[in-house]
Amino acid sequence: MKNGKSFDVIIVGAGVIGCSIAYHLTTAGLKTALLDMGQVGAGASGANFGMVQSDDVELKHSIPLVTTSYSRFDHLEEELGMPIDFRRIAALNLMTKDEQWDAAENRVMQMSRSGIDCEIIPSSRISEIEPLIDSRDLIGAIYSPFQGQLNPFRLMWAYLRCAIARGLSLHTFTEVTGFDIESGRVRGVKTNQGDFSAGMIVLATAAWTRQIGIMLGHDWNIHHFRGSVLVSEPVYDYHLRTIVSSADHIELPVTSKKDAELTVLALTQLQDGHFLIAQANRPGEDLNPAISPMAPKAIAIMAGRYFPMLRGMCILRSWTAPTAFTDDGCPFIGPVTDLDGLILATTFRSSIINTPLAGEIVTQLITLGRCDVVDISPFLPNRCIEYADPHYKVKPTES
Repeated sequence: MKNGKSFDVIIVGAGVIGCSIAYHLTTAGLKTALLDMGQVGAGASGANFGMVQSDDVELKHSIPLVTTSYSRFDHLEEELGMPIDFRRIAALNLMTKDEQWDAAENRVMQMSRSGIDCEIIPSSRISEIEPLIDSRDLIGAIYSPFQGQLNPFRLMWAYLRCAIARGLSLHTFTEVTGFDIESGRVRGVKTNQGDFSAGMIVLATAAWTRQIGIMLGHDWNIHHFRGSVLVSEPVYDYHLRTIVSSADHIELPVTSKKDAELTVLALTQLQDGHFLIAQANRPGEDLNPAISPMAPKAIAIMAGRYFPMLRGMCILRSWTAPTAFTDDGCPFIGPVTDLDGLILATTFRSSIINTPLAGEIVTQLITLGRCDVVDISPFLPNRCIEYADPHYKVKPTES
């Protein structure tokens, strides 16, 4: 093909999952191209907390996937030869209602049986673990002592630095506009920068997967919400010991019911002192990255409930990114049965923790024709989604 645009594998989507897949494929000796309509990490991967999070796992099928991938982080910096600011850190999920406690008991029991270290603690213990929290309105929390955090940009570029050294062809600002399909096989992609051909195509396209699927004649059961984040000035007088989230997912009026934002608390402090605070979100089909004018105020109100000392903090910037999810809380991983040469690796519930294993899985599927590392049958794109995981169900917009 002209201009050297013929490859063994083309990956669409240069977020954390796509970068991991590129690293693993080039390590296996495959001629690989990585395409993205924007910059590296321009979607949700560049707008997240970098949480290496096992306590948010979907319980029915995903525990082996998450725990196996979690173990890879013990040696990942050494493997990639570049610091990714990885650290172990505890997490607290705050509860204000009795029904949240009842649901948490079931989750903690199942996670503990599977080797994920967690427990339910009463409100009296919260301040021992995290002294900065005002716990007066809390009934307790799920405490997970061995979670993790890293810098997602360093992670992506650590993967890419290795992959580029092994021959990866990186194409940013390259938007897929169509596909070359012949006799039921996907043989390439059409883009605004020309055509690319390959033996295999991998979609690691997160919230854009459904839109791309329509080009292929598929309307996959994939949704997204628009999560918003604030980042503060460096704060040196306070040191948060944990990653904090809330079980409350509420319509929070800013000035009146008309401007209510769907809000849940997520908060962490980076090692350089900056606080990351999220999130106001809305489910829907809008991929517009512009932040709602009310979202920063709603996030600030929610954070101020539990961290009063942050109310006068200066906010440097804010952003919004579409985050993909499925009704059953499981990712789409595996081949598309009616389109030979096409693999999905997308809609991970918590992308960062699954990043190392996603690359391994896709590489095995392409080089061996099977996956030996974990059972991916519950995640195949052609599965029937029969249930919704209530722990991760995104509350719809109220009329």
